[in-house]
Order: sequence, then C-alpha cells, then structure tokens
Amino acid sequence: MAIENGTYIKLSYTGSVNGVPFDTTDAEVAKTAGIFRENVMYGPSIVKVGAGHLIQGLDADLAGKEIGTEYTLVVPAAMAFGEHKPEEMKAFDKKDFQKKPEVYERVTIEGRDGVVINKVGSRYIVDFNHPLAGQEITYTYTIDGIVEDGTEKLAGIIKLITGRVMKVDASDKTFVSIEIPAMMAMYNQNWLMTQYMISQEAFAIFPEIENVKFIESFPRPYYKKEEESAPAEEQAAE
Repeated sequence: MAIENGTYIKLSYTGSVNGVPFDTTDAEVAKTAGIFRENVMYGPSIVKVGAGHLIQGLDADLAGKEIGTEYTLVVPAAMAFGEHKPEEMKAFDKKDFQKKPEVYERVTIEGRDGVVINKVGSRYIVDFNHPLAGQEITYTYTIDGIVEDGTEKLAGIIKLITGRVMKVDASDKTFVSIEIPAMMAMYNQNWLMTQYMISQEAFAIFPEIENVKFIESFPRPYYKKEEESAPAEEQAAE
C-alpha cells in the first residue's frame, strides 16, 4: 500500500554527506560513524508525512512509497539545509565575546548560534549558516509501518520535537494529559513555544478533545544520611 500525505508512519533513516553519516535512527550506524550519543533514544521515528517534520526534500519523497522497501534519495541543498548565504557571516571584535573563542568553535552571540570560521587581527568571523548549508544530502530510508493509535502518534511527535519520551494519556474524551520531566523548562529554553506546538499536534490528532494538560512532577530529592558517629578507629584515635 502506497503511503499518502497526512499518514503517520514509523521511519528508519540515515542521512549522509559525501558518504559520512551525520544523522541516523540506527544506534549501530551511529557508533560506527562516531556520532553515537548516550542521551539519544535510537529507533524508528514517528512522523506525519507532508507535515514538515523532516527536511523538505525527504518529507516530499515519502508520499507514494511502500512499506518495508529501502529507498535512497539525494536531496539538493535548497531542499535540505539551504544554500550557504554569505550575508549570514559576520565579523565581531574579541571584546564582543564572553571569552576568547577558538577557530571552528561553536558560539552563541547576539542570541544566535554560529561557528567561528576565521580570525583576522582582533576580529572573528562567525558563520550563522546551518553547518550543512550548501551541502547535498543523501538519505537511505525505510518506512517500517503505519501508526494508527492516537496516543502513540502524539508520543512519537513529542519525542521528535523534544528528544524526550513523555507519557501520553488520552483515556478521558475531553482532554489529553502529558507527563513532562521535572524542570523541563530549564532543559528547553523555548518550552512555552514547544508546549504550543505539542498542543496543536494533540488537537489535530484528537479532534474531540477540549484541552491539553501538561503534568509536571518533582520527585523528593534523595540525600545520603550522614553518619551519626565517626568510625570506631577514628574514635579510638581521639
């Protein structure tokens, strides 16, 4: 059965530049490529076809494809991470930085993330383009299946947006509750916008609900009890 736009699917993929993987859902591929991260949960991603959850070129290629078939796609820069724009490079004096940067170091300046690409005297050239801007991207991907359950759909999209697994409860027909990790706002500086995005996804998946509830719990901190008395040998030494 061919996949249609609007369908929620499980997608396994590996993205590469010049044969070198930079992103993958496969832990073993990540380890081999030296891009494995301990805090990432590997495995197929849940995405809605045609909804912009992926880069434009890959998203546009999914409609019409079959489940279980491996496809290879070459995405031009314009439909991947964009062309490299010279106007996105800017010079800064060293005093503009909190600490002296190194060439090729990632920095945040003027509220934007960039990479220091050169140093001329006391001035540093920062490139604000995406690191893969101007690059042709190759994707190898397989559609593993269709996702029908609403709870699984929303949980998958939340993981895609935040990189975290959150429990979704849709047992009440008037609202959906989402359990979020403690101190989530500290982990995600754009948490208010993220909440809005998740809410819109929930309303689209569950058209009958009236509210989305975010439930945040704070576990009691564990403190190791101090010894009430010093070890016997210390007491003897006294």
